[in-house]
Amino acid sequence: MPIRTYLEDHSAFQPGEIDAMSRALEEVCKTLNINGDARHRETIAARIIDLARTGVLDAKALTERVLAEAKIRPEPHRPRRSPASDSRRAPG
Repeated sequence: MPIRTYLEDHSAFQPGEIDAMSRALEEVCKTLNINGDARHRETIAARIIDLARTGVLDAKALTERVLAEAKIRPEPHRPRRSPASDSRRAPG
């Protein structure tokens, strides 16, 4: 779906800019596996539009910025105790 759906003012951007924004939207959604989630697509589209308003109008730059911002930091690794390790404990 092109980004035009999410643009309030179609005249704010040139056709080539809208095309770049649409390509960025598709690439970000594909990378994040959110193609079918309308709410998440709208959030991504809004961020792309915000960046474009600040002058970031290249599809690759838009894609990279949004993906960098969406990066999820993994939680620190905490080893789980298995039930087997509990059974090896001495009775209390």
